[in-house]
Amino acid sequence: MRAMPVTATAVAALLLLTACGGDSGEGADSGGDSKSTGRAAAPCTIGQVRVEAGAASVAPVDGDTGEVPVTVLNQGDPCVLPGTPQVFLAGAGDSERTDVPLVEGAKPRDVTLARDGTASFVVTYVRGPSFDPGDLHFGLSPETATEKVSWTYGRIAATEDGEHQVSVSTYQQTGD
Repeated sequence: MRAMPVTATAVAALLLLTACGGDSGEGADSGGDSKSTGRAAAPCTIGQVRVEAGAASVAPVDGDTGEVPVTVLNQGDPCVLPGTPQVFLAGAGDSERTDVPLVEGAKPRDVTLARDGTASFVVTYVRGPSFDPGDLHFGLSPETATEKVSWTYGRIAATEDGEHQVSVSTYQQTGD
């Protein structure tokens, strides 16, 4: 029986397949932490993250659009921010509440944060006379506790169907 010669292309293909190691791409946003341990990170909790509103692009007059960037900093073990930010606005003394819907067409996705890792999202609103929020609340699911930051960006306009002209983006990983 005669052995067939192995070509350089076949060897390269074999080495490439071996190097892949069957990684399914999980943990792509993790900065490598879940890959190195082989375990998925646990969901983030309000107690381990800090929420801060950044310098806003404020809407100075009715009809103008403003944007409020919000940063989520993980102060604990690696964790996953699930799907989309859970955001609502509350009137003074929590007298009125309006849930902030996801930007139309946005695709929710989980974001894995390493210790001291950050993600951000943006609340976009149209200034108008309809609703005067006191605080912006952020939660990790509709059922959990929230963190809040003062809403100092003015009143929000109403839509034709009586809703408020405000929306939230998906999480975006920031930093390294």
